[in-house]
Amino acid sequence: MPESISPKSILPESMLSRLRRIEPLMTVAAVLIVVGLCAATAYVLLEQRLRGHIVTGGDRVITAERVLSNLKDVETGERGYVITGREDYLEPYEAGRRQIDAQLHRLASTGPDAGLPALAAAKLAVAARVVAMRRAGDAIAARSAILEGADKTTMDRVRGAIADLQVASQDTIRRAEASEAVRAPVLLGTAILALAAGFASIAVVARRRRRSEQRSLDRLALSEGRFRTMIEASASIIWLMPPSGRFAGPQAAWTSFTGQDAASLQGDGWLLAVHPDDMEATAQAWPEAIAAGLPFVLEHRLRRADGAWRDMFVRGVPVYNEVAPNKAGRDDAGRVQEWVGTHTDITEQRRAEAELITAKEAAETANRAKSQFLANMSHELRTPLSAVIGYSEMLEEEMEDLGQRTLLDDVRKIKGNARHLLSLINDVLDLSKIEAERMTTFAEAFDAAALLREVASTVEALVAKKRNTLVLELGDEAALGGMRTDQVKLRQCLLNLVSNAAKFTEGGAITLRASREDGDLLFSVADTGIGMSPEQLAKLFERFSQADESTTRRFGGTGLGLAITRAFCQLLGGEVSVTSVEGQGSTFTMRIPAILPEPLAEPEDEAAVAGDASVPGQQLVLVIDDDADQRDLLTRFLEREGFAVQVALDGPTGLALARRLKPRAILLDVMMPQMDGWSVLSELKRDPDVADIPVVLVTFVNDPAMGSSLGAAELVPKPVDWNKLAHVMERFRGEGDVLVVDDDADARARLRAVLERSGWSVVEAAHGQEALEQVERAVPQLILLDLTMPVMDGFAFLRALRERPDWRDVPVVVLTARDLSADDRERLGGADRVLAKGETSLRDLAGQVRALASVPPPPR
Repeated sequence: MPESISPKSILPESMLSRLRRIEPLMTVAAVLIVVGLCAATAYVLLEQRLRGHIVTGGDRVITAERVLSNLKDVETGERGYVITGREDYLEPYEAGRRQIDAQLHRLASTGPDAGLPALAAAKLAVAARVVAMRRAGDAIAARSAILEGADKTTMDRVRGAIADLQVASQDTIRRAEASEAVRAPVLLGTAILALAAGFASIAVVARRRRRSEQRSLDRLALSEGRFRTMIEASASIIWLMPPSGRFAGPQAAWTSFTGQDAASLQGDGWLLAVHPDDMEATAQAWPEAIAAGLPFVLEHRLRRADGAWRDMFVRGVPVYNEVAPNKAGRDDAGRVQEWVGTHTDITEQRRAEAELITAKEAAETANRAKSQFLANMSHELRTPLSAVIGYSEMLEEEMEDLGQRTLLDDVRKIKGNARHLLSLINDVLDLSKIEAERMTTFAEAFDAAALLREVASTVEALVAKKRNTLVLELGDEAALGGMRTDQVKLRQCLLNLVSNAAKFTEGGAITLRASREDGDLLFSVADTGIGMSPEQLAKLFERFSQADESTTRRFGGTGLGLAITRAFCQLLGGEVSVTSVEGQGSTFTMRIPAILPEPLAEPEDEAAVAGDASVPGQQLVLVIDDDADQRDLLTRFLEREGFAVQVALDGPTGLALARRLKPRAILLDVMMPQMDGWSVLSELKRDPDVADIPVVLVTFVNDPAMGSSLGAAELVPKPVDWNKLAHVMERFRGEGDVLVVDDDADARARLRAVLERSGWSVVEAAHGQEALEQVERAVPQLILLDLTMPVMDGFAFLRALRERPDWRDVPVVVLTARDLSADDRERLGGADRVLAKGETSLRDLAGQVRALASVPPPPR
């Protein structure tokens, strides 16, 4: 129902069409009146024109006669003067000459002059010559000139011209009279008829409008009757109420539904049919709507005649006596005529909604159960696979030592297939989380170029498997800068794209590029492989789908990698696109924001996120060298050996970092600008806070005696002998007890074997409670922690460990097969590393243990 209605809004269409038909007749009336007025105006103008012709013609005749009269006066004065010689005869002569010029000008301005000015001028010239001869005393010559007849001839021609002017003027008047005699009656008749017809049309329109208004009133009464009949027949309860908001008459629909008779519902009696719990809200909202003149909308329960309570949707609107209320609901010139409202039974709708809510809750419960099942399955599947991979790695190392080349290939195949199976399981689990919208992101800070180099190193062997070449194009690495996003998912996207390119390329090139553009990082993977057709591109990112069946048979795969890549890109706030030419290759491009738009989990500090080795006591080595290439080589070597690295470009910066970071060892160049290595070494040894830090001189200056005298621990000449440097750095590697906490005895055994081979002593615990007891007896250098364990799981152990101030600095590496959620990651805020079982090799794990273990050992 509209916000406000008016009786005028329910006029039947037939009545409205009659009203619209009246308007053209008014237009015709207006046109007729205009035509009549125009015709009358034309008649008046025609009469004025005729009178103008008559006046102008008469004036020309009179003017011409005056010219002739004045010429006669000139001629009379001329002759009298010639005969008598008396000057008084020249007075009419001069008077005539003066008036002729003005009369000739007036004549020329009203029409053709018939040559009269020239003839008059000739006549005046002759008269002037005769008068001049008489004044000169030659009366005989003057008389002779008069008698010659030239003067008479000119005068005759003047009379002829004047006669022509008079005839022309009379002709003009006669033609104007003849024209008016034809047009004047037409114009006058048209004006009279048009005006009469126009005013008659107006009279007809007025009469029709009076009839229409009367019919409107009759039909309005009929429409109101139909409206009330419709109300009574409606499925909803439709009620009418006066402006006061209190029933004052019978309401058939209300009585039929509630059983209240007309007497009991009068005034506010209708409220007695409302449920007691809803009555107060209804009684308060109804007067407020009346006072404001605004629609009345709410829901309440209403008692049906059989005693059942029914949910009702109530809506009432004011009916104004004007059609257009303003925004406040009331037209300044209008008033509320009555209220029209409905009570619609929505009991079944509410029941259906309740059932939907129940079904939704059941579905959410089932979804949570499914999610928990997937989480448990991820652990149950990954745990034995990580055992297979771990034992394969141990066998691989032992067979390498024993020279068992034949068996070594078999073990590597076992390890490769186990890793492949693990990747398939991860893909399926990731897809399940994506479909359930449970996939979350975890933002961390990292260097984009470093990530790309890591990816390139990881897939190098895979790319070379089909004789392909991997090209890494980073451009200006400084321009790439850092990112703060989910590094794990971004790495997986890059690995998926490069692996996909390697799968469909043979003996070609795969190029991994990166650039920065407007706060986004653009990553592209281009290959020279088989390419794709437009039809294949159309379904490229569909799940469990490859280009076509022949592609699946030839190259294998599940078709999940690209679907997961697209989903991960969207989670990171970016997008992935592809261009391809069949037979020439494909290019996949990812645009990823450098900063995750809305991270779901935030790390506690930058040091924890980036793995910054700024915490005193970690395996941190400070490299001080002004040569960028040398710094890069030393950094790569040290990181491969399991050390964390910080670099300084000059001596003063190196001193400041050494005092702030207190690294485990310092690698120092000697030949540097501003402050050479000897000066830096001297300053270090004079400062009690850093004097005990071992300094290894890595330099072209081979002067061991000088270095020893200043306190250097060792000198390694450039170019660096990396084996020698590795042997030197082993002296500064602090190794001690490692506590392995895992309920899987085989997993503990694998870790023990690898760590003890690297020189670590290992203590084991089967669950968190036992691990706490071990820490109580002796604080380890580092803890390797599983999460899913009986008695006390890894979360509870980590929380209890960090609650003790003297245990807060013990590094903890979480090694789990559990599928971590965002909440899980937040609960692991106290961990230094979180690694997935089976995805991190045991050799890499040993390196990370070396990098994180604190030195010197804490007191026992």
